Amino acid sequence: MKYFETEKIELKRTLNDSFEKEVVAFLNTHDGTIYIGIDDHGNIVGVEQVDKIMKKIADIISDSILPNAQEFIHYSAIYEEGKIIIKVDVKKGNSLYYIKKYGRSSAGCFIRIGTTSRGMSEEQIEKGFIRNVKKSDELIELESKYVPITFNQLRIYYDSNGYHLNEDTLVQNLNLQTKDGSFNKLAELLSDENHIGLIYARFHGVDKASFGETIDFGNQCIITAIERLFNRLEAENFGMSKIVGAKRIDKKLVNMDCLREAVYNAIINNDWINNRIPIIYRFDNRFEIMSYGGLPIGQTKEDFFLGISRPRSESLMRIMRDLNYTERTGHGVPSIIKNYGKEAFTISDDYVIVTLPFDKEVMQSHIISSEPQNEPLNELFDPHIEKNEPQNEPQNKKNEPLNIEEKIILLIQENPKISKNNIAKALNISLSTIKRIMKNSEKIFFIGPSKSGHWEIKK
Repeated sequence: MKYFETEKIELKRTLNDSFEKEVVAFLNTHDGTIYIGIDDHGNIVGVEQVDKIMKKIADIISDSILPNAQEFIHYSAIYEEGKIIIKVDVKKGNSLYYIKKYGRSSAGCFIRIGTTSRGMSEEQIEKGFIRNVKKSDELIELESKYVPITFNQLRIYYDSNGYHLNEDTLVQNLNLQTKDGSFNKLAELLSDENHIGLIYARFHGVDKASFGETIDFGNQCIITAIERLFNRLEAENFGMSKIVGAKRIDKKLVNMDCLREAVYNAIINNDWINNRIPIIYRFDNRFEIMSYGGLPIGQTKEDFFLGISRPRSESLMRIMRDLNYTERTGHGVPSIIKNYGKEAFTISDDYVIVTLPFDKEVMQSHIISSEPQNEPLNELFDPHIEKNEPQNEPQNKKNEPLNIEEKIILLIQENPKISKNNIAKALNISLSTIKRIMKNSEKIFFIGPSKSGHWEIKK
């Protein structure tokens, strides 16, 4: 039999000082097997003084690893190719395990990443990331401190997808309570009201030097927050059409499916336990989607890029699947890589950033000459004062997209008091063009006084 090192198999020529960390890594991550007497190339070299080696293994397990892990480890001698090797089977434990002499530190706590065992960072240990190693779901373990918790919005989403659940059934089926019957962090995330944010930030330019606006779509059921966020992203992800031969080609600033998948992954895999909030940045040349917590412990970059799903919360993932926000196929990350390459991902122990650059041709098609900004200050900040504009302005500018009105409507639905100036900035279109389209629209109406009224959309 030929042996190979894998995520779940470790080969060791002899019993050496690294044996302790290999055992701890498997205890903290997943089941695994350590073979002693097999070299790195998979060749059986055997062990001598088998009884002495077996006793030393027993001593290491009982004296060098905390908490006591003897129930999760089984070892035996195997005779193969005329030689004796030792097989050590390690099952995933139910606690944070570490090497006794180093304590709960980066020198004592290990996890299995691919074919190597790596020390956990102090930050990972301090911030409780080790909960991700447990079989249980951290969002359903932690009791929510927020009251009251209600699920009217969540029930509506389930009803619209053919699931008719009363509140008791919904709470039970979706794991919204801790073992002692209290509402958990997952329930808080899905509650009609909460204190959990979902941030969209807009910058003018290609860096954070020129701030535009920030919108917090959170403080409500995360599903509703997602819907509102995507109304905004749809409006900002403008496109163009061109005819090539007999074929019409439609393009957007970014691939909308990739943008959706990046946001879904950020929400599902964010570190909600430590009250860290995903942020979607919009610059003049790209979207950046940032989530906190890094990859779930035990997931390798290789598995991540292959689309092998290991969500931080299986319960939240299940709800997103129930409501058709994500699928089981794991195509999201491979799809982003296909369109933007692996360089779209920046992955650290503390965060994951997905960068989706804008299509240059679409950007160029929407460049409209800047209008003079010498209007009175009250007109710039009051969205409802109209200027006398030339009546002979062309109604169809060369680069004006056909669906600007629909994008304006989406922004108004999101914020009925939004100013024309802010609409122009959000869509990267001149103020005079926005005013003309809104003035000529048969769907957009302003109700009330100029400074305290609001926009309404005619159905």
